[in-house]
Amino acid sequence: MHLYAIELGFVVKKQLVKKLHVQLTIGLGFGTIDTKTERLAKGFTFIENGSLGFTYQTTKNTILYLGSNIGHVSNFDTQSPNNGYNIIGLEVGFSYLLD
Repeated sequence: MHLYAIELGFVVKKQLVKKLHVQLTIGLGFGTIDTKTERLAKGFTFIENGSLGFTYQTTKNTILYLGSNIGHVSNFDTQSPNNGYNIIGLEVGFSYLLD
């Protein structure tokens, strides 16, 4: 099974101490699944995600991220079956800021 999706996310960051932030991300998107399963029909899907984590600025141009994620994929009852999938994950990230 492969899921191909486009998602729009909104990020809120709050500084805890110098160089350390808590970050909340909420995302909503749409996509397609290429295989019918016992929980989800083949074709159009919606995807929702939420993440909570921490960013730490290691240098002027680099930031590390560590967080957790919860998500859901379903087709909003446009097809049957529509039980969907719930996803829980761990996120690790690295950002380099270009000047």
